Amino acid sequence: MSTKITYKDLAKMTGISMSTISRIMKGTTQVNKKKREIVYATLRELGQPIPSFSSNGKRVILVNLPALPNPFYGDITTGIKAAALRNNYSILIHNGQINEETLDALILLLKSIKAYGLITLNQINAECLIKLHKEIPLVQCCERNKSVGIPYVTIDDIAATKKAVELLISHGNKHIAIINGPIRYKYAQERLLGYHETLIQNGFIVNPQHIIQLQEINFEMAVSASVQLLSSDNPPDAFFTVSDVYAAAVIHAAKKLKLRVPEDIEVIGFDNVEISSMCIPSITTVSQPSFQIGLNSCDMLVQIINGEINSVRSMDLSTELILRGTTR
Repeated sequence: MSTKITYKDLAKMTGISMSTISRIMKGTTQVNKKKREIVYATLRELGQPIPSFSSNGKRVILVNLPALPNPFYGDITTGIKAAALRNNYSILIHNGQINEETLDALILLLKSIKAYGLITLNQINAECLIKLHKEIPLVQCCERNKSVGIPYVTIDDIAATKKAVELLISHGNKHIAIINGPIRYKYAQERLLGYHETLIQNGFIVNPQHIIQLQEINFEMAVSASVQLLSSDNPPDAFFTVSDVYAAAVIHAAKKLKLRVPEDIEVIGFDNVEISSMCIPSITTVSQPSFQIGLNSCDMLVQIINGEINSVRSMDLSTELILRGTTR
């Protein structure tokens, strides 16, 4: 794909004001037809795509989600949609992994819908990211690969995990387990690292039997794994879980075994999704600004599309530990 040009470039080439060019590129109908054709002709000469709009006059941004039934993605996509609407874009949700086997099909899809940009919540290897970046403006959301220099919006998972595990330690817990998600994801890798580092820094020995590694965010799988661990000869007295779904599963498992939460077992979740306040007891959890992550990701992408960002500008947003009924 040829190098993107900015509204400022088009204004210099056509003699048309940047505000008019902005309205043309956004599909506003109240624009002089002759000026619109001049801008389109200039774009064709430069090998640039002509704006393509849906029936409501909005351009399309593709949002790629992992193939996981994770309630966390709801607030993210709501934030993306809010930013898209105010910038006159529509979003199209694409669900699935991005790798060497699926990349060509994704690029074909992006071209067929004439997408203006891509926001991905997947963990993608460097080679695939570079190929995508050559095809279309791209922002990494939540997941990120720092090695390629492509903008991202995420949180510091290691720091957030340390706060949670340190709270469990401060309450006198000696055998803290973790329920982790698919290890291919940045969040799972970094939360596991934060768990390891915090235990070691506080003089604990990491017990491999207390590390539950699941392949998806699945309530029933987490219940089964929790029951098995709590019934073992060396059960934990606390759980740090990388998802509120997992935390709810621990509560369910504890009730099956007639254990009390938090008196016998303390539990901390992650994400602060709706289930965390609906459970009994309500879940102490790490709250990340999901809506803001989505909003900032889309705003950043629009700036890139408009040529307003000339260098990589990424964001690590803050988290908050919300104390509720599953900790003492």
